[in-house]
Amino acid sequence: MKEQLYQLLKEVCERFEFAQREEFTASWLAEQCAMSRNAASQYLNEGVEKGEIIKVNTRPVYFFDAAAVFAKCDAQLDKLVYASFKEFNDAMMIDFERLIGYKDSLRHVVEQCKAAITYPPNGLPILLNGPTGTGKSMIASLMADYAVCVGLMKKSDKFIAVNCSEYANNPELLTANLFGYKKGAYTGAEKDNQGLIQLADGGILFLDEVHCLKAECQEKLFQFMDRGVYHMVGDNENWYHSSCRLVFATTESPEDVLLKTLLRRIPIIVKIPSLDERPINEKKALVYSIFKKESTKINCEIAISSLTYQVLMNNSIPGNVGGIKNCIQAACANAFLNHRMNKNVLEIHLYDLPDTILNLLPTINVRLIDQKDDTMIFISRLNEAKPSDSKLIDAFAKILDEYQKYMKNGCSFQELIGSSLDAINKYNDYLMFEKRLISNPNYDFTRKIVDKIFSIIMNRYSLKVSNNDILLISRYVYEYSQVKDDIRTWIKEHAPLIASLRELVQQKMPRESAIADEISENIKLNLDIEFDEMTQFRLVLMVRGFADPMKESENTVGVILCHGYSTASSIAEAVNKFLGQYIFDAIDMQLDVSFDKITNQLNDYLKKKQAFEELVLLVDMGSLEEIYKGIKHNTGCNIGIINNVNTKLALEIGSGIMQGKSIESLLEKASQENISSYNYINNRERNKVILSVCATGVGAAEKISDLLATSLPVPIDGEIISYDYQTLVENGLNDRIFDRYNVEFIIGTMNPKVEGIPFIGLEELVMNDDLNRLRELMRNFLTEAQVQIFAQNIIKNFSLDNIVNHLTILNAQKVLEDVQEVVRQLERMLQYSLPAAEKVGLYVHLACLIERLITKNEVQLLESPDEFIANHKEFIEIVKESFSVVNERYSVEIPVAEIIYIYNYIQNS
Repeated sequence: MKEQLYQLLKEVCERFEFAQREEFTASWLAEQCAMSRNAASQYLNEGVEKGEIIKVNTRPVYFFDAAAVFAKCDAQLDKLVYASFKEFNDAMMIDFERLIGYKDSLRHVVEQCKAAITYPPNGLPILLNGPTGTGKSMIASLMADYAVCVGLMKKSDKFIAVNCSEYANNPELLTANLFGYKKGAYTGAEKDNQGLIQLADGGILFLDEVHCLKAECQEKLFQFMDRGVYHMVGDNENWYHSSCRLVFATTESPEDVLLKTLLRRIPIIVKIPSLDERPINEKKALVYSIFKKESTKINCEIAISSLTYQVLMNNSIPGNVGGIKNCIQAACANAFLNHRMNKNVLEIHLYDLPDTILNLLPTINVRLIDQKDDTMIFISRLNEAKPSDSKLIDAFAKILDEYQKYMKNGCSFQELIGSSLDAINKYNDYLMFEKRLISNPNYDFTRKIVDKIFSIIMNRYSLKVSNNDILLISRYVYEYSQVKDDIRTWIKEHAPLIASLRELVQQKMPRESAIADEISENIKLNLDIEFDEMTQFRLVLMVRGFADPMKESENTVGVILCHGYSTASSIAEAVNKFLGQYIFDAIDMQLDVSFDKITNQLNDYLKKKQAFEELVLLVDMGSLEEIYKGIKHNTGCNIGIINNVNTKLALEIGSGIMQGKSIESLLEKASQENISSYNYINNRERNKVILSVCATGVGAAEKISDLLATSLPVPIDGEIISYDYQTLVENGLNDRIFDRYNVEFIIGTMNPKVEGIPFIGLEELVMNDDLNRLRELMRNFLTEAQVQIFAQNIIKNFSLDNIVNHLTILNAQKVLEDVQEVVRQLERMLQYSLPAAEKVGLYVHLACLIERLITKNEVQLLESPDEFIANHKEFIEIVKESFSVVNERYSVEIPVAEIIYIYNYIQNS
């Protein structure tokens, strides 16, 4: 059993990264081996005692196969039991992992160093360029560690560092030391010396401060760099060979201090950022690391005052990394000398800092005098910063948490989007304000490409993207390229949930998803960066934020297809901007593209769209008129297609789509007025509907729909749809609603007079005058028995009191008394008696009118009222006088727009 347990642990260690996973716990291992947890824990601890297993003593306790850990580290660890995962991870760090910022601001530096080391056969010369104290020597040393770790150097191969400034005035001595010399080569050469290049054979020769070399000394390196051979001093007959790798370093601008012929032989030049250019979290980690080492040296905990910490973090310390290290060591030494120990804790205060730093304080922070120096911070608290990939994963994890809440009906889709934006914006703030970006050629190139991609996308889809947005996206793309491997590991662990989220977003936000896909494809094509599904979701949210307020037509999809580089795009962009609404998308085609390829492009576009009812295709030539036959997505939609497209034609059709006109009649009219032919394919089975309308607006029409629906004894095979009265009046049978549905009849307060469509007036139902015709019309939806129940419900529900009570928020009895008084005054002053049915209809209309005046929700006129005012001054005065009782009771005044509606109602009656 014990061997089985050990073997399982070994297999788990080979499969997974060493992390806080349940597979490394005694409970999980015991369950897999069908043994008790106590027995497994005992066996594992025995393995620790034998040196075969490593233990991390947290809750729960984690165990790792020691051989697997040693293999990763390529070395034995100092101990087998660790108090925390942080301690364990620190112990396992190898080569560049020991470099603070290796996965963040120094990632590009590290990648370039690895490239220089690994390039066959013997690497490439590399120049590290950066200010004093930025860590050039350490990076060079870590390059040697990395070469050993990946098997390019043996452990016995040497890393030799030479400070060239020591030979600035004696190039001959440098030549002798580098290339070696023969006995007697010069005075004092008493024996052969093989030289540093030979000593570094198979290893690395690091030439620091290379700018100190005079020109003639730089030239002596050329032959070795070109051919890997050299002459020893005093031996010009024999060639000597060395395969050492060359690493150079300088604090100066290479172009100013090095020969161009030397620079030409150094293919990789890396800029090392100053400490001030690096993210604040790296400076925090650096301060922690230095204090931690000092704490280990003196064998006691260290605490620093809040003020001291602020000085270290918020100000530019001369000397970069080296300078801040010297500063901290000096502060620790000063505090130690004064023996300020409190319960075995060494306290560091502002006055412990070296004089060079204290002398800067008056010019660094004028607010220091207002702050206290007695709030102590233990250095363990400084180690809480997360790398940027963790911050991005945190944002993604927050989004998935919200999505799981959405799946459990814990929030709406809009709330999910809002929470996701909050998580992303938090990361954006980090990216833009906390993380300092080091400018380098890779980032500059990324920004240029992103700018070009979004310029195209902006014009094509009428997006509004600011320069700051471009900057943010560029930073994100560059940052993502640096951490994508770590992100993808997390993505794989949550793949099913992420796929489900992606499917939901594509369904709910099809246009944004399609645009995000296009952006992603362009980034992959131009930058060779492939986004994961969570980043795709992030792009969708970006596109949503960039969208122009122009509203996309909901049930009709318009597409312009033209041959040429950007013919279709230009027409679509011009028309959409002119109309102020997103009507048309565009597909640009090469002149020699095949018909099948065009069809595939159209299908690829359509599959990204939400369900729609009508598709309008505007094409440039007759050969595309049959393209509808190849459509494979949403095949139940009606398809209209017209040829010889131009901007004028597209503008005419787009305007008609906005106005809700019938697509077929729209295409017919457009073909007559242009040199075009059209085809309309009716594929849809239209549902039966009942329309409810009200002259006062769609809101009242919706309440009529509700009242009618409550009268139904059973659900019907059809819909009751509230519709705009004025739209029906203007469009008649050409309105799009008649293309989409089979309208059985219209019910409402005023007859829009649509030819061939029966109308049931609300007042007729109140008077029970039109009940028999309503029964007849409802037989298309209900059985005879159900019709009888429906009729009884209508009598009950469509009483005048109930209608007014349902349509308004007012007290029905009181408002009807006021309305009856208004109508009496109107009839008296107009010397005209309204028919009973029309009078009831006017009661309903005026009750709704009063509510609108009280709630300040007045009707809007489509045309100027000036002509009406000029021609009907007497009628206006009569209505205003009749409304005096309403004006006084409700403190309102009837506007001309409402008077016009009353006039039209009376005229219709």
